Amino acid sequence: MQVFRITSEISKQVFPLELDLENPKFLAGLERLLRISNAMESAKSQGGVVGRIKWAGLAAAALAAFGRLYLIPSKPIALPDSSRLVPAW
Repeated sequence: MQVFRITSEISKQVFPLELDLENPKFLAGLERLLRISNAMESAKSQGGVVGRIKWAGLAAAALAAFGRLYLIPSKPIALPDSSRLVPAW
């Protein structure tokens, strides 16, 4: 999450929206994507037709999970007077 927090601090300098990192759905969505990714790797190593079918189904699940993350409402923020980028870490 530290990478997301640093990136969010940097993006606040130029974008009028911020990801809602504190939303419980955000972390749950990332964890779901991790589980799906691990399962996709297992399906790929299984091989064969069954492995490909499993992989395709998991790819669809990953797409749906990413879509749910994308639909989490963002938080509006006021842009600073100066848009000069400064390090956030």
